[in-house]
Amino acid sequence: MENRVGSILKISEAVSLAIHAVIITALKNDERVSTSEIAAAIEASEAHLSKVMQRLVKAGIVKSNRGPGGGFVLAEKPSKIKLIDIYIAIEGSFPHSNCLFEKKICGKRACFLGDFLRKINAECSDYFRNTTVGDLIE
Repeated sequence: MENRVGSILKISEAVSLAIHAVIITALKNDERVSTSEIAAAIEASEAHLSKVMQRLVKAGIVKSNRGPGGGFVLAEKPSKIKLIDIYIAIEGSFPHSNCLFEKKICGKRACFLGDFLRKINAECSDYFRNTTVGDLIE
């Protein structure tokens, strides 16, 4: 049996970077943090992280200043920023598929896995909608 590292839950690298970047920014308590500092802390590509940070700025989750002393700060208190806000800023709407495949291939009306996928998707959606950055840093 092959030993794989990973998770059954698939969240894009960009969303993962965004969540981690916002948490790191929140932990700085209004002190500006640079893309290079965040990238070093999470061992990520600075170029990819920079694109993610631009999306977070555009969504109003973080604010940025350029130049010496520049960097990122949260646009709101951590208790006001929900994980779903970060997800939507990066990926758009939260997925609600009840199928493991992008295109349904089994031809069945109901999934072989029954309500399992619906329950898991609902639980993930609830978690993202009800969890704030403040909850995660407490």
